[in-house]
Amino acid sequence: MVGKYVMGDALGEGSYGKVKEMLDSETLCRRAVKILKKRKLRRIPNGEQNVEREIQLLRILRHKNVIELVDVMFNDEKQKMYLVMEFCVGVLQDMLESSPGKKFPQCQAHDYFTQLLDGLEYLHGQGVVHKDIKPGNLLLTLDQTLKITDFGVAEALDMFSPEDTCYTGQGSPAFQPPEIANGAERFSGVKVDIWSSGVTLYNMTTGKYPFEGDNVYRLLEAIGRGEPEPPPPSLGVPLHTLLLGPVAAAAAAGRSGGETSLETFRRAPHFHRGTLPHAEALRLRTGLLHRKRFEA
Repeated sequence: MVGKYVMGDALGEGSYGKVKEMLDSETLCRRAVKILKKRKLRRIPNGEQNVEREIQLLRILRHKNVIELVDVMFNDEKQKMYLVMEFCVGVLQDMLESSPGKKFPQCQAHDYFTQLLDGLEYLHGQGVVHKDIKPGNLLLTLDQTLKITDFGVAEALDMFSPEDTCYTGQGSPAFQPPEIANGAERFSGVKVDIWSSGVTLYNMTTGKYPFEGDNVYRLLEAIGRGEPEPPPPSLGVPLHTLLLGPVAAAAAAGRSGGETSLETFRRAPHFHRGTLPHAEALRLRTGLLHRKRFEA
């Protein structure tokens, strides 16, 4: 027992600590708990600051597509911190890894991506930029609701400032925009989220990344040039246009200081075409959902 919670099986382990299932003994609700050791956090660059930032942000954020922080507990004797969150049953990255071709059917990717945009629009409206959007930071609940998680490198902007300038980019290299790849000292935080969302959609629908390299240096070089690998024609014109259009627009905007927004995606023809009936889409999704358990 930790407080009122009964500790369950391990769900996974990340760079910051273990994740276990928990049961609230009062409400009988399933929860997930991230167990962090202060000693380990001190060995990770910005580890303690990132965790503190995540707690501060999640305490004020409330949206169906943002992970909910339920409780925070400390054990001074064991030097441990417990972040109790709502329970999710899958991680998009794990689901992709176990899917044929490491990609989703278009209707499934469309559903997840639409929910991702909803969550990001809420965050940006609250003056928060995530800066590390990728399938590994997107979870699913049992009812297929997507949850944006891992706010360790997120940033709260000045609500009274007309700018969204950020100065540190700590996200995953494959999802970084050209301005960060090219070493910019300041950049638009919102555009980082827009760019990484486009890369996430590309990954979900093709099983690949728009930019690749033999090592991190080559990868960042390719991203800096801003010339994505064309997706396969088999995806169809609407999705092909959606994948290349906003990514190219975001790349150009990043280099020139021009404007781009999440509406760039919503205006694309792919978002206005018919999708599979809900029952069929749900059938396609649920077969993948239970192949992998939640991991940190």
